[in-house]
Amino acid sequence: MPSRPKVKSLTFYGQTSWMVFKTQFDVVSSTNRWTDFVKASQHVASLQGSAAEVIQGILADKLTDPNDHRECSGI
Repeated sequence: MPSRPKVKSLTFYGQTSWMVFKTQFDVVSSTNRWTDFVKASQHVASLQGSAAEVIQGILADKLTDPNDHRECSGI
């Protein structure tokens, strides 16, 4: 069975629509077969510039909890 291609992670700077980014992120995470933990970690890593300011003051263990990320859809 051939292996599935890996899709490169995305970067979100906060200058485009959050919903567009979230849709693209969901497609990439599905294609790459990421676990919920990996999705949460990649989500945090994808935030750059002013978008990364959202994570200020959030405890590190919460940053890798995918349930907490579902509530951040209004970034």
